[in-house]
Amino acid sequence: MSETSANIPKEVIIAPNERVLMVLERHYVSYVTIATIGLIIIWFITAGLSLAAPLEYGWVVFPIQVFVFLFLPVLVYGLGYVYVKGHRYVITNERIIMFRKFIGILMRTVTHDKITDIIVNQGPIGRLVNYGRVSPITAGMIMPMGAAIFSISGVKNPYEVRDAIAKLVKEFKPKGAEG
Repeated sequence: MSETSANIPKEVIIAPNERVLMVLERHYVSYVTIATIGLIIIWFITAGLSLAAPLEYGWVVFPIQVFVFLFLPVLVYGLGYVYVKGHRYVITNERIIMFRKFIGILMRTVTHDKITDIIVNQGPIGRLVNYGRVSPITAGMIMPMGAAIFSISGVKNPYEVRDAIAKLVKEFKPKGAEG
């Protein structure tokens, strides 16, 4: 968690009356766990198909094995690093900005007064390493895709992030809406 605005992408404009409270980054380990599971599955499928292929197809099987076991991991982990470094989550006193820059740019914003619920999701490795996904839910959001599209993914201390957002949401609730 960083409270500096130095990490804010140039595409994100902060209004003069807005205060940046947190700038969060996605951590690489959150991507690596998913990528590693995918690679292991691909390795098992490739190994199984290679063993089942007749010997006369060795000229095809060997290049596929070289690609899958040597080049694919470098490609997946290298591109994954660039993908992860393109994520920024900016929490201000007025809104949450989710910014992702990889090939294209995706920027989503939600004001605190629109948030109806906050979901924290942590898998087993996330619990061990203390990272997770925080999804601010708004009225009319279709689940589960809505939470996946607008989520603060792979951040350290997800429960602290949830608590900080919940505090801001509570401040924005109209006085008669508490119950």
